[in-house]
Amino acid sequence: MLKKKWLLKEIDKARVLEISKTFGVSPLTSIVLYNRGIRDDKAIQNFLSKDQAALHDPFLMRDMDKAVERIAAAKEANEKITIYGDYDVDGITAIAVLYKHLSGMGMSVDYYVPDRMQEGYGVNRDALDKIKANGSTLIITVDTGITAVEECEYAKSIGLDLIITDHHECKEKIPKAYAAIDPKRKDCGYPFKNLAGVGVVFKLITAIEAAAGRRSTAELIDKYADFMCLGTVADISPLIDENRIIVTEGLKRFKNTKNIGLKALIDVSVGDKFITTSTIGYIIAPRINASGRLGCASRSVELFLTDSEKTAKSLARSLCDENSLRQQTEQKMFKEALDYIEEHPEINDDKILVIAHENWHNGIVGIVSSKITEKFYKPSILFAVDGDEAKGSGRSISGFNLFGALENCSDMLEKFGGHELAAGLAIKAENIEEFRKKINEYSKDKISENMMIPTVMLDAAIKVPYINMDTVHDINRLQPFGVENPTPAFAVRNIRIHKISVMSEGKHLRMTLLKDGKYLDAVGFGMGEYYHHLEEGDYVDVAFALDINDYKGFQNVQLILKDIKKVDADKDGN
Repeated sequence: MLKKKWLLKEIDKARVLEISKTFGVSPLTSIVLYNRGIRDDKAIQNFLSKDQAALHDPFLMRDMDKAVERIAAAKEANEKITIYGDYDVDGITAIAVLYKHLSGMGMSVDYYVPDRMQEGYGVNRDALDKIKANGSTLIITVDTGITAVEECEYAKSIGLDLIITDHHECKEKIPKAYAAIDPKRKDCGYPFKNLAGVGVVFKLITAIEAAAGRRSTAELIDKYADFMCLGTVADISPLIDENRIIVTEGLKRFKNTKNIGLKALIDVSVGDKFITTSTIGYIIAPRINASGRLGCASRSVELFLTDSEKTAKSLARSLCDENSLRQQTEQKMFKEALDYIEEHPEINDDKILVIAHENWHNGIVGIVSSKITEKFYKPSILFAVDGDEAKGSGRSISGFNLFGALENCSDMLEKFGGHELAAGLAIKAENIEEFRKKINEYSKDKISENMMIPTVMLDAAIKVPYINMDTVHDINRLQPFGVENPTPAFAVRNIRIHKISVMSEGKHLRMTLLKDGKYLDAVGFGMGEYYHHLEEGDYVDVAFALDINDYKGFQNVQLILKDIKKVDADKDGN
């Protein structure tokens, strides 16, 4: 059981009360706004309104004008375009949106998704050859391409123009494509840097339509918001600024989507349940990702492009079946990773856990890396070894730039790319141990012991009377919650455990808490191990988020536990 530190931010009480009065929100909601850094009236108004008018001009992106001109020329000349996308949800949704839009303009469009097993991430020469042979003269990448310097040169040499649309971190050298659109380019003045890949594609579409004087941004949002929401949430993009508007608009339309494939997937995986960002992130997205991890991601694209309800239902069911297989594989690999750590005590002192295994599936290592990082709260990199080659995926902790660490070790790597907190890489199997030593040497003065203690960020310590339905409804005005707008977290001190039990074979914790004569239901997902350290009658401090539990039409407030700390017996005799 990991020790966690609780951090309660200091607030300006006078400003918090002023926000509450001015905007008609509860004091708790105003505290949350203040803690998010949303403190001046204009920022608060924009945050609460989630107004489409706050979306930025797409032509502020570097090379956007070039991309629009080239696509217009392709339409005029009846050129064939291939959309080259990544095999994850963000890439798949980006392909679907751009394909639908360009084909709707009467253009000849094809798409290409690299095979994760055979080709790996990103643009590759063999794929470029195939696309050229298939008659395309223009490639538009989505959610990939910004590090494909050599591949871009090769495309030129065989007569292919490349328009890159991406959102990943850029290296020092930008590919010399016809246009390279990425808000993270150092020379790009676009005000919001954290769009998902599908968000960048949407900007391209709005620019195309604006240049032609056709559809408004509002019309395009209505048409594509469900897919933009899906890709943005699945990619764990910060839910602030434009992403907040995109996801809000998408959630409005998600349940009643007009896309046959998406509707079929919702029906088979969610049913009639209310859809939130959590539903998308934990139920819908993994089913789409499963095809790219275990099989062929193009089947997910096919699902979203089909006009046949029969085909859609069949594909949706197959994705669910593949996701079940993915879960089984993941569980097996996670156990093997834990066994490896136990059998190799020499890595316990490493600040970055590097684990390699010959029988692992390289499409699953990223998920298992996430679980290892979550369990030990250390950055981790897991490799699937295949003969002389190894493909890996890594996840980091707050404050440590994994992409930067890989850049420092780039001389040992065949290929790498990604973000600060997540990255993919390839390496010669014989170099893995040396890589482990080098990246850990790099981390020595960059990862402190304090950084490896997970932090529970608390918005406020509150009293039990504040925990009611009205409070939850008011706080939910700040949705959608996600990265950089996390679900608000609170603490109650010195509360007694009335009942305690576990669920799902000991995985999850369930408690009834009592204070000031009020009983509170609480559930701790993945917190089953706490059961062995607590008893009924114990007094504890609890950190939690607030939720509404709806069971057979009866609603009550439920605490979603984040941490529990045992304290001395209650002093006031409750």
